[in-house]
Amino acid sequence: ESDVDALGALGFPRDWPSAYSKSAPLKSLIGKRGLLPARRVAVVGLPTADQLSKLPDMCKSSTCVPLHSFHNAERISKLAGLEIVRGWAIYERLDQPVGSVFVAERYWWNSLPGNGINSTWIDLSPRPTFWPQLLLIEEVEPKIKERKILPKKDAQLMARLIAQRFPEYRLPEPLPALDTKISGMPASKVNVTVKNEPDTQEIQTAKKQSGYVAGNERKGKPKTNQTSLDYSKFDHIEDSDDEKIVLKQAVTLPMGLPREAVSRQEYDNVWRALLQDKQLPFTPAPDLDEMWGYYKFGGMDEQALLDQACEVLGKFPCRLDPKEWKGKTYSLTRKLEMESREDEARMWSILAILRFPDADAFYNQGVLLNKMCDKVKFGGASTVKLPALETSQAKMVSTEQYCSLFSRAAISYYRRSLKVDPKQRPAYINLIGSLERNEPPNWYDDVHELAIAAVKNGIWYTKWQRPPHFVPTLPAKPFHNSQDFPLSRALEENFSVIKAEYEAYRQKLANRKDWDDSDTTPGLGDVGNRPGALHDGGLRKSGKWQEVPLFTNCTIQREYTDLFPETTRILQTQCSDATGLAFCGGGDVIFSVLTPGTRLRPHCGPSNARLTCHLAIRVPRSCEQGCYIRVGSESRRGWEEGKCLVFDDSFEHEVFFSEPRSDETYPGDRVVLLANFWHPNFGFKNDPDWRQKSDEMMATVDVETLPQTALMKSG
Repeated sequence: ESDVDALGALGFPRDWPSAYSKSAPLKSLIGKRGLLPARRVAVVGLPTADQLSKLPDMCKSSTCVPLHSFHNAERISKLAGLEIVRGWAIYERLDQPVGSVFVAERYWWNSLPGNGINSTWIDLSPRPTFWPQLLLIEEVEPKIKERKILPKKDAQLMARLIAQRFPEYRLPEPLPALDTKISGMPASKVNVTVKNEPDTQEIQTAKKQSGYVAGNERKGKPKTNQTSLDYSKFDHIEDSDDEKIVLKQAVTLPMGLPREAVSRQEYDNVWRALLQDKQLPFTPAPDLDEMWGYYKFGGMDEQALLDQACEVLGKFPCRLDPKEWKGKTYSLTRKLEMESREDEARMWSILAILRFPDADAFYNQGVLLNKMCDKVKFGGASTVKLPALETSQAKMVSTEQYCSLFSRAAISYYRRSLKVDPKQRPAYINLIGSLERNEPPNWYDDVHELAIAAVKNGIWYTKWQRPPHFVPTLPAKPFHNSQDFPLSRALEENFSVIKAEYEAYRQKLANRKDWDDSDTTPGLGDVGNRPGALHDGGLRKSGKWQEVPLFTNCTIQREYTDLFPETTRILQTQCSDATGLAFCGGGDVIFSVLTPGTRLRPHCGPSNARLTCHLAIRVPRSCEQGCYIRVGSESRRGWEEGKCLVFDDSFEHEVFFSEPRSDETYPGDRVVLLANFWHPNFGFKNDPDWRQKSDEMMATVDVETLPQTALMKSG
């Protein structure tokens, strides 16, 4: 369980099938005299249409559950009469050097009718989309599994593994046919690297450390019959009867050497060794090609990074006072982060963790991982380079896979930060934000458990209200009476004028000709694309969320407000609490447009120093018909055209606009004029220093660019 974060980087063995002849760790795991000798080995892809056509219909519709391969294989066997194959799934740790670390997971699957070893294996257990193939090995001596209720500890481990592999999956109700779960054996791991010509004593020591079991060394068991192995599936794999065990290679520390004396191999080895430290949660590999380039042609800062890494690996005592060392390290981390050299900044953060593992050091690593994730997520590319510690194994992956890897790593670092210091508000903010945006299994319960812990530590007052910028003296409730505010009364009184200008704008867009360059009417923007609103872009779960920005980013958006002259006049003369907040960088005034099928994830707004007003411009459906907002623990509420809905968005809230039914016409967009405005009891309205004066901890944070991205200064 302690390595569960690292298991997020598992995948199909790289360089297969030649990996078997090249990788001693893999051979010592599944080879003839390995820890898990195999009767048969095969690569099994997803079931083909032809294979599925041979199964009974009731078998195809049967529900298979992730991480329950025993149950799935038994169920398919019962429904289709297919033989159960018992063995192991073999994965490689993709965050480690190629061929160095493998993990075996107890696994069952089925076999289609055939001739013995030539029968076709079929695996119907769900697998992650990034695992189109599995390397499966059949046991020589299958073990009978004892049925038992899954212990709480194992159930929690299973939930975390499901969160890693199936972020969108929801655990189902207990299946009717089999009301017990089978607990699998713990995963096995072999981690051995190469050293030339070991002596006999070293070989025996390595065998004990690696779990290697030779045929004549098995106690109480006869030697495995090697002829039972089916190597035909390995496709020209070279093998030998004297599988040598290789030993851990010593790392040369090129500390204090001139750049021309340091080889690329020595440089890379330092970072490979450093990132394998067991104190660290799972950490994505940095781009060593880029780091090497900066080192070879850089200055004293790049030299200092390598030297400090060598000192940490060599376990040399810190030559500076801890406070001074932290200060210098933070300055370098911040400098690199500002230059968009996040990988080098992350390495300084790693050194800080290994030197002085305080909460801020873990938190800073999470921030940098989050920043790299968001940079890719909102960069627009469909694929991106995923670095590897073995640089030749770097590859292009989907943006979704990259972001999943980095967000999971960030979550692990935030959790470690809170374990060290449970009173650190920024770590709660970012951890909760990451869970809300990624929605892993049980994420909602996890968010509320974290919020309850934060309340116990005096950070917030209730689990429902958890804004990053928090003024504890302000009265709070989820919904407010719109008639209590001059702003909402003014908007309702001028509803017809505001709606007419919006309809005229949409009509102008509809009539615009693609070839007419003279028509410069700006279109609707996707929420999240505008500078300063990156956080909002991560709130959309499905559908489309667009905007017409009027007052945002501390300014008036003239290209839009010129199209809404009366609306702009009303806002400037009668809604100064909204425009004033916008000019102070604390909120927006926009037309918010949702298409049918849009869902905005549960989240909390950035500050309780403001409230939010929605003037309903167009509402195609009622609350009962699936167009509503939920705030806190209050009942759902819909919108009514021409009326204002006022709520405190620092409380958890979510928005739904359900998809149209197949038998109904397209309902059109839901449109509201959204205006954030000052809380009536806030004492620093329109003060440029309102953050600093009301919440010292978050004083320097731009609350419209959350998640929190400011690095914390240790010490």
